[in-house]
Amino acid sequence: MNISSYGHKFFIFAGVLLIAVAAVQLLVQRRDRRAAGAFRLDARTVQSLVFLAIGVLVVLAGAGVFPLPGDK
Repeated sequence: MNISSYGHKFFIFAGVLLIAVAAVQLLVQRRDRRAAGAFRLDARTVQSLVFLAIGVLVVLAGAGVFPLPGDK
């Protein structure tokens, strides 16, 4: 069994999981009724956006856009 042959599937699964966690975090955040805009930049929002960005990068790595070690 070659572990590098399953690397791409792992990266795609992990990236989709990170994107899903970020989306759920963004959707279930409490909104302040007094806030002018619907999108507030606080620590939770920044954390969700970081998760989203990392998830997209990991999916791209799993799809082969970025070369992984051991690829031929």
